Amino acid sequence: MTRKKKRIRLAAAAVCLVILAVIYVFVLQADFNAEDTTKEENEIAVLTVERENIRSALIENSQGTLRFTYDGETWTNEEEPAFELNQDSVSALFNRLNPLNAVRDLGAQEELADYGLEEPSITITVTLEDGQEFSVYLGKEASDGSLYFMTSESDHIYTGDSYLATAFDCTMTDLEAEEEEETEEETTDNGESAEEDGEQTSDQ
Repeated sequence: MTRKKKRIRLAAAAVCLVILAVIYVFVLQADFNAEDTTKEENEIAVLTVERENIRSALIENSQGTLRFTYDGETWTNEEEPAFELNQDSVSALFNRLNPLNAVRDLGAQEELADYGLEEPSITITVTLEDGQEFSVYLGKEASDGSLYFMTSESDHIYTGDSYLATAFDCTMTDLEAEEEEETEEETTDNGESAEEDGEQTSDQ
């Protein structure tokens, strides 16, 4: 085999490798897009409640009834206004309704008791700035580990993330603001100041 033929074969092999690499990249990209599309199709936007528009909220769960008011910036315990709430925790809680997504839409069902929705385990009600009111009713866990739920806007039953029930089965204490602990540096400074005061008193 001449050198010229070898060079031609090497060049052809290199071109083939480049073509195969390009095809591989396109296949990977197609699979990635397909996965994204499937995920989007599986998510059903059932309800959207923007937190900034909420003015009052009520949660009825196994722990009791929690009532909140909101002015667009600060959450307040309606029954105990002096009770300090962790603003980030309460906001994160109600952000779960923006949007409220479902995995499956089971349509309208006659026997709500079969889904734990005749007497919901948790009811979440929010009133918006314009006076609109929405409720979300959480039922029991489905066989696949998801959660049955409904809203006041439809007679359809949906399945969604079971963590929704875990999050809203809370108490005011769970949402209480934590007291800021005195830092070690402040403690040291205070201790040194006390020692200095003691020394000054002794000198006198």
